[in-house]
Amino acid sequence: MYSRRMQRHVQRIGYNVNRFEGNLILLRGGRDPQELRDEFMDIERSLTRVFRDISGEIPDPGLADLHNLIVKAVGAYLEAIREFLRFYDDGDDDHFVHSGLMINEASELMNQAAAIFNGL
Repeated sequence: MYSRRMQRHVQRIGYNVNRFEGNLILLRGGRDPQELRDEFMDIERSLTRVFRDISGEIPDPGLADLHNLIVKAVGAYLEAIREFLRFYDDGDDDHFVHSGLMINEASELMNQAAAIFNGL
């Protein structure tokens, strides 16, 4: 059961990261950031729920390292989204850059988790 639930959680993470990246493409294409604010805020709320759900899971024996890596990755994604949202507070574009670097770090953690999972 744990593995199926975690698979759904990981799918939710991927879905939200793809939504985030898709909206970034719209921004780069000239879309007004204010038009996308609600979408970005919805992504943050969704990742918050995923983080809460995953944090409450108890991994099966032998999967604690994988579980902890996924928790760390979703936490990093969540912090990256929150960093991005700070743009709406102060209008500073630097939040985009910092958020992008944080997203890359979170993605690397997920890649590590995938490598561990594939090695099981």
